[in-house]
Amino acid sequence: MTSNNLSPAAGRIAQLALSHFAEYGYDAASMNDIALLAGLKKASLYAHFASKDDLYQAALGLALEAETRHVRAQFEPCQGSAGLLGEDYWFRLRDRYTENDSLRFLLRAAFYPPHSLRDKVMGGFNDYLAFLRGRFEEVFVQAHPQVAQDMRNWLVEAYMAVIDSLHVELIYGNDDGYFRRLEAFRGLYAVLAGRL
Repeated sequence: MTSNNLSPAAGRIAQLALSHFAEYGYDAASMNDIALLAGLKKASLYAHFASKDDLYQAALGLALEAETRHVRAQFEPCQGSAGLLGEDYWFRLRDRYTENDSLRFLLRAAFYPPHSLRDKVMGGFNDYLAFLRGRFEEVFVQAHPQVAQDMRNWLVEAYMAVIDSLHVELIYGNDDGYFRRLEAFRGLYAVLAGRL
């Protein structure tokens, strides 16, 4: 479900639910609490969403849209840093996670998907990762057209491994581990990029 399919009232409720799910996860989230956040009675909430699963799917759609827009913006030509290709995205990842409900929701959903929605959650998350991979590959090809296909594929997958590793640290680790990993990857990537 995308924001285009939601009425303005349902979109507002789904956005509030996204924040609630980001904080508490699916199991601990309460439809009653979400209704209170929206200034509604629980029965009125069900007039917009037939079930908790329906509301969760609407929140998932909003999170995927927001994070896809963020990736698109991070890989625009004018957004490139003077540093390493793709560095802007991974250096802003922690701040985005701590300051933005949509990324927190998305990662929590992917790492702890509700059993009843596992396939939908993982399908959406995998599409998001494929979009991120595609954007990085696109800017990589623009910056380094001389690099052979095999090497390019390897570097793109290495970049995605960095992102995956940082996602794990955001969910299960701490700031020390996150920044240690970030610096290690940055150093390794700088060495590899210097050889292109």
